[in-house]
Amino acid sequence: MMGQVLGFGALFLVSAALVIRSGITLSRSGDVLAEKTGLGRLWVGTIFLAIATSLPELVTNISAVRLDAPKLAAGNILGANMVNVVVLAGLTLLFPRAAMRPLGRDQRILGGAALLLTAAVALFTFFPLGLGPISAGSLLILAGYAGAMAWVYRSREPASDPAEPAGDMPLRRAWALFGLGALGILLGAPLLSYSADALSELLGVSGTFIGVLAVALVTTMPETSVTYGSLRLGAHEMAMGNVYGSCAFNVAILGIADLFYGRPLFASLDRSHLVAVAGAVALMALGLGFLKLRAQGRWGAARILAALILAGWVGTLYLVFAQGGRA
Repeated sequence: MMGQVLGFGALFLVSAALVIRSGITLSRSGDVLAEKTGLGRLWVGTIFLAIATSLPELVTNISAVRLDAPKLAAGNILGANMVNVVVLAGLTLLFPRAAMRPLGRDQRILGGAALLLTAAVALFTFFPLGLGPISAGSLLILAGYAGAMAWVYRSREPASDPAEPAGDMPLRRAWALFGLGALGILLGAPLLSYSADALSELLGVSGTFIGVLAVALVTTMPETSVTYGSLRLGAHEMAMGNVYGSCAFNVAILGIADLFYGRPLFASLDRSHLVAVAGAVALMALGLGFLKLRAQGRWGAARILAALILAGWVGTLYLVFAQGGRA
C-alpha cells in the first residue's frame, strides 16, 4: 500500500506541476492576445482563459453524469465557484502594491451574470421543468450564458489594467503557446483528479462530501494558476474575467452535462445543493464587494471581507455536509 501511495503521490505532484506551469503559460499568452488582438484583458479572461481553465470541470462533470452521479457533478460546479472566489480574494491580497481600478460596466455585467446563472441552479432544482430526457432549465442556462457573454462583449471598455507591457511576442507564437497551455491543462487535470481520488481511497478518506470537496479543489487548480499569473502581471481585469467567467461557464457546464445524462439532471438534486447555491452566490457577491474595496484602497475593510469569504466557504461546507448527512 505504501508503494501505491508514493506512486499516486508522485503522479499528483507531477500533474499539479504541469497544470500550474500550463496556467502560467495561458496567462502570459492570454495577456499578449488581449493586447495584440484588441479584445481586451477582461474578454480574454472571460472567454478564452475561463473556458480553457474549466476543461477539468467539463470532463469531470460529463464523466460523473455518465456514471449516474449527478449530485457529484452539481456539487463540483458549486464547490468550484466558491473556491474560485476564495482564491481570487486570497491571491489579490498578495499583491498590495499593484494598482487596481474600479470595476467597469463590462465587469459588473459579468459579475451579475455569473451570480444570476449560479442562482438559477436553485430555481431549476425547485422546478426541474423536465423536457423529455433533459431539463428545460439546462437549455435556459445555456441560452442565458450565451446572451450574457454577448452582452459583456458589446459592453467592453478600453483596457484599463496598469499591467506590464505584453512584450514583443508575435501573435502566432502567442496563439501557439495558448494552445500548448490549454493542452497541458487538458492532459494534466484528469491525471490530477485521478491521482487525488486514488490517494483519498488509499488513505481511507471517503464520503460524498469529501469527494466533492477534493474534486472541487483539484479542478480549480488551473483557475488558481491563471489567476496568480494574471495578478503577477498586473492584469487584474484578466484575473477577474478568468474567475467570474469560469463561474459562469461552470454553470453552463451543468447544462452541457445534462445532455449526456439521459434524464432531467436538476430533478436529481437535493437540499444540500440548495445550501451550496446559497453559499456560492453569497461568496461571489462578497467577492465583487472585495474587489470594489480593493480598488478604493480600503485595505482594512478588504481584509475583513476576505476573512468573511473564507469563513463563509468553511461554513457552507459544514452546512452542505450536515444536509447531506440527513438526506
